Amino acid sequence: MAAGARQRPDRPNKDVTGTMDDQLARLESKVLEAIEIIQGLRRENGELNERCGDLEGRLQDADEQRQQMQRDLGEARESAAQVDQFEEKRRLVEEKVGGLLSKLEAMS
Repeated sequence: MAAGARQRPDRPNKDVTGTMDDQLARLESKVLEAIEIIQGLRRENGELNERCGDLEGRLQDADEQRQQMQRDLGEARESAAQVDQFEEKRRLVEEKVGGLLSKLEAMS
């Protein structure tokens, strides 16, 4: 093309067309790469949601076990307190019986 001559709008320049084809090919490549990444992230998100559900279930089970253990501990403490009371009563009865036996022996 001569200097100062203008390109007709209905005939694209070969350099522009080649560059546009390259750009479209690069764009297509990037879009396909983005699609693969999005699909991978969706799979990973699904796996993480499933894992999260499993962990929430395990947490609920552990919390129920903890609550049961706290109830059991409370009952054990009550039982230990009763054992202490019975032990104290046994000690008092033993002292009284020992005192009565001593008095009986002294009378003989």
